[in-house]
This record gives sequence, C-alpha cells and structure tokens, in this order.
Amino acid sequence: MRKLLLTILACLAFAWPAGAAEAGVTVRVRPDPVYVERAGDRQLLSFDFELVNGTQGPLELSQIRMQAYDKAGRLLVWDKVDSNGSRPSVEVLGPRRLEPGKPLTVFNPFSQVETAVPVDHLRFTFVSTGTGGGRETSTIEVRPVEYKQKTALILPVPGARVWAYEAPGFYSHHRRLDLNDPFNRDVMKMRRNSQRYALDLSVVDEQGEAFHGDINKKENWVGFGVPVVAPAPGTVVAAVGDKPNDIPYDEALLPKDPTLMIGNYVILDHGNGEHSLLAHFQQGSLAVKPGDRVRRGQLLGRMGRSGMGSILVHVHYELRNTPDLFDADGLPASFEGFRRVGSPKPENGRIAPGWIVITEPVAIRKPD
Repeated sequence: MRKLLLTILACLAFAWPAGAAEAGVTVRVRPDPVYVERAGDRQLLSFDFELVNGTQGPLELSQIRMQAYDKAGRLLVWDKVDSNGSRPSVEVLGPRRLEPGKPLTVFNPFSQVETAVPVDHLRFTFVSTGTGGGRETSTIEVRPVEYKQKTALILPVPGARVWAYEAPGFYSHHRRLDLNDPFNRDVMKMRRNSQRYALDLSVVDEQGEAFHGDINKKENWVGFGVPVVAPAPGTVVAAVGDKPNDIPYDEALLPKDPTLMIGNYVILDHGNGEHSLLAHFQQGSLAVKPGDRVRRGQLLGRMGRSGMGSILVHVHYELRNTPDLFDADGLPASFEGFRRVGSPKPENGRIAPGWIVITEPVAIRKPD
C-alpha cells in the first residue's frame, strides 16, 4: 500500500504544472541562440543547461520534464527523466548534485524529439530535492531557430570510404564539453563549445577496417597520409604544420600551449561569418599558409595523428562562427557529394554518428 501511495504521489508531482513562484535554482541555456536541425519528423537539438543553486544547502536534481509545442501552442510531446524505478532514468544525466552557489552543467537529455509538425518552443521544468525533503522547481522556455548554412561544403576527405567515428549527437565527446570543468575553463581557456557539431573522420577499407596490425603504429592506419582538402572556398587565417605526429599526453604542458591538444591545423574563413577548422594533420604535410586563398577541393595537407591523447588517425572538422580556437560556437553543418554504404543514391545533409559513407572523388587542386 505504501509503495502504491508513493507511486501515485510521484505521478501527481509529474503531472502538476510548474508554478510561477521564484525558484531557488536558476537555469540558463547554452549556446544562445539554440539551433534545431530538422530531418523528417525529427527535431535535433544540441544545447546545454547551466544550473545554479541559490539556496543555503545542497540539492540533487531529481527530475527534468520537457514539453514541446507548435506555433499554435498545441502540446506535441511531454516527456521526462525522473527518479522513479530501481535504476532511474535520471541517472543518465551524470553529476546531479547542486552545491550552493556553484554552477552545474546538464546536457539536454531530449536531444531528439519526434513530432508531426515543427516544434516552435519547448518548456523545461527542473525539480531538485534537498536533504530535508524540500523541493525546488525551476522552469525555462527555449525557442530554437533553424540555422541557415551559407557555405556549400563537401567532406574534406574525397574519393574515400569514410567512417564518422564521431558526429553530432548526445553521446559525442565533442558535444559533452563541460565549460564549467576547471580543466576546460582554466587550462584550455575554452569559453564556448566550437566542437558542438564536430566530426572525426577516419578512412576505412572495403571490409570496414581502419587499421591493420599494431594499432599504435600510425603507418598501419588506412587513412594515414591521405589527402585532406578544403571543404569550400576560403582564405587561410591560420595554419600550423610543424607539431609531431604523436604527442604524449602531458597535462602539465597545456597551460603554456593548449594547441598541443589540436596538433597541426588549418582555419579557413569562408567570408560569410562561417569558418572551418580542420585538425590533426600529418607533420610537415601542409600545402597552405596564412593569407592563401583556396578553392573547394584544393589540397590543404594530409591526414595524420598530431595532437595529444588520440590514437585515432583522422581529421577533425568543425564549422564555427569565429576563427578563435577556443572562443567560438559550433554551427550545424550539412554536406554534399556523399552516399552511405549500401545506397546507390548520393545524399546531401548532415552526417550521423557511426555512418560509413563513400565520398565523391575530386580533382585535387594544389596551390596556385
């Protein structure tokens, strides 16, 4: 009987509308604006919450409710993660303890919403509980906008079978960048997440293998040394190509040179408020320098394994709104000229996590 009563109370708490009372927990959304990518009936949403506990004692986040509405104000979806059950869904959020006055990053667990019509706005309600059983409820409204990409992009590894080792999604390590973490904030000096929609692209053979033999030898990777080209026309605003192919991870070196994590890289300015960052080039392979004007398909360098901490031979790609390495917001990106393995039809659009795609060959252009 007691268990039944607790279940009823939990359901009532879930169904009860959020009040207008001032909350002890404040919520903000990152980034601003929030972008939505639409694919059929799916609304893809990549953003974070920052919660600050304004009460005197610690709290624990116990529930998030999400309500999605169309332009007419009709409720389309009502979903939640909560503390109900023996292994409650709220555990997927990771750290949930709210210390007084300290910010806590929470990644939006409703990163994909399926609806019959486009979402106009979403309402998120956060419920936190104290050690004495008290509850704090906070509500925030999010109005996502669809990003209008200005630059026509191709994947920067042409004529290859390419594995999207990482692509935009809830589980991507690029997506799960906590800007309140002391390492990211104080050592790497990151102010925004430029990697939010980033890709890690590796080359595989027809059997889907990325390497043969000892994984630690870069020469055993199928993609080591393959050409990496400009995904669109632009001007080179930064080009670093002298860092070693393998840099042992040493956190003590990063305060002096955070770019050691990135290795060799190129940044392109597409001239319309959009920039491309490509990273982890093979040492000594860059074919461009700052100030060069490049065309789509022009050789930038060769795929390598420069930068700390990754054994994967790949190229890191991100579309972003500034050329600053650590102070930029990532932008949603769609691409032309690829097809998924098993499909005879070429596609244009976003790349999803884990996809194997075949990219169209280009006549690789060397610098003029």
